[in-house]
Amino acid sequence: MKGSLIFFLILFLGASWLFFNFAWQFFPAGSGSPEEIFIVSKKISQTEIAAKLEKEGFIKSQSAFAKAIEMEGKGEEISPGGYSISKSMSALSIAKVLLAGPVQKWVTLPEGLRKEESAEIFAKELGWDGSQKEGFLTGSREGYFFPETYLLDAKIGGGEAAEILSAQFDKEIKELGGSYDSGLGLEKTVVLASLVQRESRGAEEMPLVAGIILNRLNEGMKLDIDATLQYQMGSAEEWWPKVSSTEKSVVSDFNTYLNKGLPPSPICSPGADALKASMFPQESQYFYYLHDPSGQIYCAKTYEEHLANINKYLRPR
Repeated sequence: MKGSLIFFLILFLGASWLFFNFAWQFFPAGSGSPEEIFIVSKKISQTEIAAKLEKEGFIKSQSAFAKAIEMEGKGEEISPGGYSISKSMSALSIAKVLLAGPVQKWVTLPEGLRKEESAEIFAKELGWDGSQKEGFLTGSREGYFFPETYLLDAKIGGGEAAEILSAQFDKEIKELGGSYDSGLGLEKTVVLASLVQRESRGAEEMPLVAGIILNRLNEGMKLDIDATLQYQMGSAEEWWPKVSSTEKSVVSDFNTYLNKGLPPSPICSPGADALKASMFPQESQYFYYLHDPSGQIYCAKTYEEHLANINKYLRPR
């Protein structure tokens, strides 16, 4: 009888210890800690999130956090973004906050978009209404916000978002250096970079394309660039429509088939590669270029050579 009591006592103490040890893992990892932003990057797994939380001292146990997510989430997953949490919060509380949605959201702005396209992306990702979208467009200067992935307050307005993008552009320009070997200065360099961005099929050819456009400028030739007309003709139905031969006679400051020189303003947001290529263009004797259907670039020194390339690479055989 005595042996049985001792056995059950040991069993009870062991079970109690196991229960307390399991419950302890749900307790806060710290005390008196202020809230801070915990960042969940894009394309990160739930397991990696738990490991990151443990490594940064927000939770005591990855397995306990996984159980908390299971209890709170009912199959839901944690979205990428920024979350305001504290080391003083329990694993269950952190799980609840992370499953409720981020207070900061990721927004990716690709290279080569006009500001209306950028506004559409921000409106979709941040749930902007028409007035917020208009605030972004009003506060934006075409070509002067930097294509990048931003982590922004989920409730940020259009005007404030435009200011952040513009400030990032200024920062990037300073980091690139910009001795402007082209001799154009900042304003025209950004215009050139926007053309290079739309005309190139990859970063490696951008300095070459920038140099060819500059060769044409320096010789007083018209640039004959479709992208500038596309910018003029673009609408919400199609921002970059295909240019027909008849549309090349449209009267517009952006028609580089009629007007010599650069267009009056950028036509899109150029990325770092296009900006750098326009600051430091590649010297060559070429005045013409084209891309075949696979995207390969072919350059020519004379119009006759260019016509030969057109017949060889673009005309059906």
